[in-house]
Amino acid sequence: MRDLEEIVGAAVRDLAADAPRPFDLAGVARARGRRIRRRRRATIGGAALALVLAAASPFVVFREKSPVLPTTPGPQPSITAAKPVGDWWKQPYRLPGGLIVTALTRTNVGSEEPAGKTVQDGNVILDRKTGGYWASPWDYYTVWGAPTGSTAIVSDGSSNLLALDGEGSTPRAVSTGGSGDPQWSPDGTRVLSNGMEQYTIWTAATGERVEVDSSAAMSTCPDYCFFTWLPNGAEIALARVDPDVPQSESEPDTVKDVVVYSAATGKKLRTLPVPGVPIGTDAWSPDGRYVLVRNKKFNGIPTVVADVRTGRNVGTVPGRNVHFLPDGRILAIGQTEAEVYDTAGTLLESQVLPDDFAGRELSVGRP
Repeated sequence: MRDLEEIVGAAVRDLAADAPRPFDLAGVARARGRRIRRRRRATIGGAALALVLAAASPFVVFREKSPVLPTTPGPQPSITAAKPVGDWWKQPYRLPGGLIVTALTRTNVGSEEPAGKTVQDGNVILDRKTGGYWASPWDYYTVWGAPTGSTAIVSDGSSNLLALDGEGSTPRAVSTGGSGDPQWSPDGTRVLSNGMEQYTIWTAATGERVEVDSSAAMSTCPDYCFFTWLPNGAEIALARVDPDVPQSESEPDTVKDVVVYSAATGKKLRTLPVPGVPIGTDAWSPDGRYVLVRNKKFNGIPTVVADVRTGRNVGTVPGRNVHFLPDGRILAIGQTEAEVYDTAGTLLESQVLPDDFAGRELSVGRP
């Protein structure tokens, strides 16, 4: 029986590790080898199990059946259909949990092909004044919608960021020399852009900007190195690499903790024992108790829910486009559906998305 347990256990472990990363030829080869090993183990395990059952059958035949105890079914997620796909752009598209879509990226982000110019394939932005969405007529690389208001940030594909204030507005240059995604403040009035030696916070409505030295903080940050806003809008956070662990170019850096700074001055305020990189501004729960961090394995997914006080992982949520909701639940947006989870990773709601949303990154905000 011990040999059978080891065979079955090995097969299960191989099955769990079977999914290769996209375009990972070595992973595909490993998966193929694992499938061959599983077949062999399944054959051996099946034969061994048959022998065990045959030997045990005289004792099993006369064994009295145990009564089946009634079970209470667990809560089932609420599945709702998408709104009619023919007119989703005519009003703010509402997601489960109460947030709305404030922008959609073009369908071919990262491609050298020009951006589309329609709501089906272009960079699309919600205009709260008209109540509908409009497609940018310019060939921008991507777009980030604001959590409030109608201003959106677009990138020209390099390090330059521009602001669009609604349909028909003239693009305003607001930041240069940054790296990584710009981070909207929780109230949607300011944007933080990361630089190598400093970060810049600028006011969306006026373009007024303040640069803060962050060279010391940036010198200890891991591969995924960017500040995120905390819910209070006065503090920002940055992960810090573990200096006691050898780092490898072939693996993501090992994170020791997360350091919180004053957004206005860059002064270090406190350290949180969270060994992971916060995924963005909406990574922090409204009460500050939990934070969504990038998974070190499986290409950053599933997203991990960590307890800020202890750093302990309390759950996981599928995907990378994940946001804490105002009520403390978690919204996860995938290719075909948007889902709501609790902090333990239990699915609570699911909503099918319009076909036009597939292959695009969505920005979200409050109604």
